[in-house]
Amino acid sequence: MAKVFLWISAVMLAIFVIKTQYLTSKTYEPFIAGCVASGNATPEQCTCLSDYVHKRYSDNEVQAVMDNRLGDALSQRKVEQDILRGSQLCANEQ
Repeated sequence: MAKVFLWISAVMLAIFVIKTQYLTSKTYEPFIAGCVASGNATPEQCTCLSDYVHKRYSDNEVQAVMDNRLGDALSQRKVEQDILRGSQLCANEQ
């Protein structure tokens, strides 16, 4: 019985390590910090907007948005529309 608990513990530890090291967003907190630093929104609105953006874009895409290195004008326009839509949604919820 002790071996079963040992194996369960090992699997849970592996899941925890994988989740914390590889599945967490590296841009979530910096996005919120940048939003709050703009002075135009509350921390709650920025958290809402970060949730909205991270549901629609990958970490690499969010990093590209934050670095202002979007590809073409069409993708830039789409990102602007999504952020505007998310901003309006989050402003109405507060």
